Amino acid sequence: MVMNKFIRSSKSVINILACVMLLMACQKDIEIAEVARYSLFISTTDGGTVSTEGGLFEEGTLIKIEAIPDRGYKFSGWDGIENLESTIELVVRGSLTIKANFELNVEEFSSNVPYIVQDLVDTSGYILAIENGKQTCYLIDHTGQKLRTWNFDLPLGQDIELAHDGSLYGLFQVPDPNEDITFGGKSGLVRKIDKMNNVVWEFRISSQDEITHHDLELMPNGNVLVLVWQRKKKEDLADLGYITDRDIFMEKIVEINPESNQIVWKWESWDHIIQDKNPAHPTYGDPKTSRNKIDLFYNYQSDYHRFISIGDIMHANGIAYSEEHDVIAISVNFYNEVWFIDHSTSTHEAKLSEGGNFNLGGDLLYRFGNPGTYSDPTPKIFDFNHHPSFVRSSNEYHLLIFNNNAGAKRSKVMEFELPVFSNTLLNESPNPRKVFEYSNDELYFDIIGGAVRLPNGNTLICEGDYGFWEVNDQGQLLWKYNGNGATFWRGLFYSKQSDAIKSLGL
Repeated sequence: MVMNKFIRSSKSVINILACVMLLMACQKDIEIAEVARYSLFISTTDGGTVSTEGGLFEEGTLIKIEAIPDRGYKFSGWDGIENLESTIELVVRGSLTIKANFELNVEEFSSNVPYIVQDLVDTSGYILAIENGKQTCYLIDHTGQKLRTWNFDLPLGQDIELAHDGSLYGLFQVPDPNEDITFGGKSGLVRKIDKMNNVVWEFRISSQDEITHHDLELMPNGNVLVLVWQRKKKEDLADLGYITDRDIFMEKIVEINPESNQIVWKWESWDHIIQDKNPAHPTYGDPKTSRNKIDLFYNYQSDYHRFISIGDIMHANGIAYSEEHDVIAISVNFYNEVWFIDHSTSTHEAKLSEGGNFNLGGDLLYRFGNPGTYSDPTPKIFDFNHHPSFVRSSNEYHLLIFNNNAGAKRSKVMEFELPVFSNTLLNESPNPRKVFEYSNDELYFDIIGGAVRLPNGNTLICEGDYGFWEVNDQGQLLWKYNGNGATFWRGLFYSKQSDAIKSLGL
């Protein structure tokens, strides 16, 4: 009897404890349910960062946020909250979306910037300003401030580019160049210069028979493409009916591997010439029907440019490389053309008319700008040209180029839709479809110049004797940089997010 009472009493205690625990658990669930969390989204415009990332926060959390402008910018206010201070404190009461706004700091603008439309310029990167034939280059922003300057012991000759590790690859003028070459643009040395401004690699191509000139192109595999002038003796030219009292210099492209310090590929224009003077020579043919060949006599005894009479008959001045197609574009100034060649060939195939991805060897895949080079009556569209660059536009492939347009004394930046690369390219119309052109009464230089497409679709233009322009796709002028007497070879754009800029700590 007593035992039964004890059992009943124990069960009652257990039931009471269970009820208490259940009530406690329910109370805890109620407490958990009552702790609300809210989303905070924080973004910025170009020109700065914020100290705090967004996320989920419990109600009542105190959050401090600082808007931090980049160099050359200033904080201009918040979207989503009414506060003019760059540092704010928020107590989380609900979900919130805010944005920190930054704008260029006009007070920091240098005297080099006479014009800017701040809301439309592409401020996502910096411009490598390359002074023509001088011993310096520098990175500038849209305020005109020099963020980093390099000075060299030798003059540039002409191009220099930033690599992903923050080093520079450039062409430099040898102190003892070939005295026969008196036309402009020669260099002779390819150098790599590290972030501490030390020359860490050098490759010389400078002799009585050849010398590097004008342009280089850094390739995705780490190699370097370089333009070379190559001597052809007047005695060999005479065999083709080309009678001259001096040697001439033809165009050649070499690919150098800096790791092995070797030339690993080359293409020579001499291997792809055609002439209609000597039927007994293997190069004999009709230039009009052989558009993938180069008419040696196109500038024969021409007065188009004074360099032609002293042996520089082609004067290539720019190269661009398309990794997607493994194709090289060459700006050939005195032919007023862009030539496209197949880089997928071996060096042996590059001497032939078959082999490579397009089975044309080193013959021209495509050419445009001046159909008169193969006796087509279609009017030429270039009058001296510089700086070709490939541009991806949706699913199309375009080429951007600077047309000096010397006869009209009004330069143009032009963009063309390229035909699909295939071994039938030369069956296309003489000139591709133009999709963009910018010109201005004040934009003109007959010797050098260039243009590159910016990430937001704007175009950066180098006017050699002035400085830089930025325009949008509607032809609106957005920015100008006046070099105040400096002459520029090119301006190259590097994103703030690129490895090159990050490596420099900018």
